[in-house]
Amino acid sequence: MIIVAIMLGVIGTLNPLFAIGCSAILFLLMLFLKWPDITVVFVVFVIYTNAAVVLIKFHHVPQVLGYALPAMLLVPFIWHLVVQNRKIRTNLVFVLMMIYLAIIMVSSVFSRDIHLALPDIITYLAEGLGLYFLLFNTIQTPKLLKQVVLSLLIAGALMGGLSLLQQLTGTFNNNYGGFAQVDGTGFTTEETIQGKVVQPRVAGPVGEKNRYAQVMLMLVPLGFFQAWGEESRKFRLLAFILTGLTLMGCVFTFSRGAMVAFLLLILIMGFLKYIKLGQLFGVLLGILLLLQAFPQINQRFSTLGNIFSSQDAGGLENADGSIQGRATEMLVALLVFRDHPIIGVGSGMYRYEVAKYSEIIGYKNIAGEREPHSLYPGVAAETGILGFTTLMTIFLYTLYRLATARTYWLERKKQDVANLCTGFFLAVVSYMATGIFLHISYFRYLWIIMALAAVASEFRESDLTNVSGEEKAQEGLLLPKNAA
Repeated sequence: MIIVAIMLGVIGTLNPLFAIGCSAILFLLMLFLKWPDITVVFVVFVIYTNAAVVLIKFHHVPQVLGYALPAMLLVPFIWHLVVQNRKIRTNLVFVLMMIYLAIIMVSSVFSRDIHLALPDIITYLAEGLGLYFLLFNTIQTPKLLKQVVLSLLIAGALMGGLSLLQQLTGTFNNNYGGFAQVDGTGFTTEETIQGKVVQPRVAGPVGEKNRYAQVMLMLVPLGFFQAWGEESRKFRLLAFILTGLTLMGCVFTFSRGAMVAFLLLILIMGFLKYIKLGQLFGVLLGILLLLQAFPQINQRFSTLGNIFSSQDAGGLENADGSIQGRATEMLVALLVFRDHPIIGVGSGMYRYEVAKYSEIIGYKNIAGEREPHSLYPGVAAETGILGFTTLMTIFLYTLYRLATARTYWLERKKQDVANLCTGFFLAVVSYMATGIFLHISYFRYLWIIMALAAVASEFRESDLTNVSGEEKAQEGLLLPKNAA
C-alpha cells in the first residue's frame, strides 16, 4: 500500500486527474475482489450506457479504458473457476458463434483487402464472442440475472430521461457531457414565414439516432415483464417508471424502424395474452396522447406510406431521400450476394462495393462508403449463405430455447421466471425487427442481450432449490412448503 501510495503521488504531480482515476480503479478492483458478482452488474451498466466511449471521446480519458472494461469480467470468471471450482460452460450458440467467426475470417481472407476487414473481425471477437462467453459463465443464478436486468433498466432510464429533458426544454445544443448527443440536423415538421421548423433527433450516448432507438427498444419488454412479475406495488411502479423513461428515449429518436418494431411487440404480447382487451385500449390511448403531445411522431411515421403508394403516385421514387438511399443500399446488398453467394465479400467490406452497384439500381447514386442498412441482406452480402445461415440459426435457436424455458416455468407456476424468459424473447425479436432497417453493428449491445437470454433459458428448478431461503425470499422464488 505504501508503494502504491508513492506511485500515485508521483503520478499526481504529473497528471492529477489520471492519479484520481487510478485511485478510483484500485478502489473498484478491491470492491470487485470482495464481491465479484458486483463486477458483472457494473460492467454491463457501463457498457450499455456507452460510458467508456463517452469518457474517451468527450473527456479525453485514455483509450485503454475502453479495452480494459470488458476485461474486468475476468475477475468473477476466474473467481468462479478457481475459488468456487465451477466448470466452464458452453452451449450451442457459442459453438455457432465460433463457426461464424471462422466464416468471416475465411470470407475476409478472400476479400479485396484483408486489412480493411480485420477491424470488424477483432470487434466481433472482443465485443461478441468474448463478451458472450464471459457473461454466460459469470451469471449463473436467477438473483444475479435479475440484478443485471435492473442495472440495464436503470441505464435505459438515465439515458431516456436525458433525452426527454432535451425534448421538453429544447436544449439540443447541450450534449450533457456526451450522454445526450444529437445526430444530424433532424427533419422538417413545417414551413413558416420565418423558415423551416426542424425537429432534432436524439442519439443518446450512442451518437447514432437509429442505433440508439434499437438498443433502447430492447430494454422495453424487459422492463414491462419485470414490472408484471413484481408483487410489491412500489417496485412495480418503479419498474414502470424506468421502462417509461427508456421508451421516451426510443420515441424521441423518431426512428421509423423502431416504431414498426414496437407495434410488432404489442401484437405479440396481445397474441400471448399478456395484454388483455382493456389493457390494449389503455396502450392505444397512451399512444394517442403521446401523438397529441408530440405530433412530430405521426408526421415522421406517415412518411413510410410513400413506399406503398401506387406507381402513378410516384412509389419509391416519391419517397424521401433517406428511404430512397436505404432501398438502394438494400438492393445493392442483394446484388453483391448474388455475385458472391457462398462466403460473401468479407466482413465490413460491403461499404467498398456500394458505389459501383448503386448505379445499376437507379433510385439513388451513392458516392463514397455506405452500409447496407439492413441486417439480413447485409450479412448475406458480407458472409454469404454460410454466414447468413449460421447467424439466423443463432437467433432462432435462442428464441426456441427461451420459448421452451417459458413453457417449463409456466407449467411449474413460476410466473416471474417465465416473465423473464418472455422479456428476453421479445428483446431478441425487437432486435431482429429493427434489423430489417439497420445493418449489424455495435456488437456489444446485441451480444449482451443474447448472452443474458441464454442464461435465462438455461435455468431449471434445481437452480432455485440451490439458493438459500433468504435469497429465495428476496427473489420471490420460494418453493411451496411441501416441496422436497
